[in-house]
Amino acid sequence: METNPRVWIAAWRSGHDRLAAFVNGASADDLNHPSMCSEWNVAQVLSHLGSGAEIGLANVTGAAVDHNDVWAQWNAMAPAEMAASFVTSDERFLTSYESRSDTELASMQVHMPFLPEPIGAAEAVGWRLSEVTLHGWDVFAAFDADAPLAPDAAELLIDRLPTMVGLVGRFLPRETRPVTDTTISVITIDPERQYELELGENAELRQAAERATSGQLTLPAEAFLRLTAGRLGPGREAGARASGALSLDDLRRAFPGY
Repeated sequence: METNPRVWIAAWRSGHDRLAAFVNGASADDLNHPSMCSEWNVAQVLSHLGSGAEIGLANVTGAAVDHNDVWAQWNAMAPAEMAASFVTSDERFLTSYESRSDTELASMQVHMPFLPEPIGAAEAVGWRLSEVTLHGWDVFAAFDADAPLAPDAAELLIDRLPTMVGLVGRFLPRETRPVTDTTISVITIDPERQYELELGENAELRQAAERATSGQLTLPAEAFLRLTAGRLGPGREAGARASGALSLDDLRRAFPGY
């Protein structure tokens, strides 16, 4: 896995700039258009990212922040203000990393409220990159049925996926997964990776080993990231193929999204 924070920050910058360019050219109809998040329009997705940036910056600086107050403030904004404020808020958060020296980045310890221990800069930016990348897709894919995740982000995020699958699995209802423990092999392209995915009592993704599996899933890495985040709906499969014990529909049920 990439450990240089600058690489993660650069991918975040790329994702931010793409969304900022969208906002700059978005019409009122664009902002009110349904996003790929079923309960949010495009402006609300941008609002979620903007409020997350405000809270994330507070985590980095140690400033006190009331999450409910932040969310209430953003929820009260009009769509155009949500979009514009996202750009400002995310730019401020991103710049807080870009402006640090390599020495400062190497020694950073960030306290995330949902993690038991502080984490380093590369890992912390990884969380933000995942959020910006997936929710960025929620915006762009609302207008483009063939939209993929950003390639530079997907290449980084795929190596975080074993951790993410285990984490997500702890919070999803048991009934979303197969009744009996089932393990399939997963082969990704762009970049190439080989994994074993076990679903049942738990959800676990691990590096492939020389052991028998009961099926196979082959797909682009960006599509695998979308699958595990509940974003590989019908017509959005990007060539994903499943055979054996688990179908694509079985896998969609196991990862309903977040």
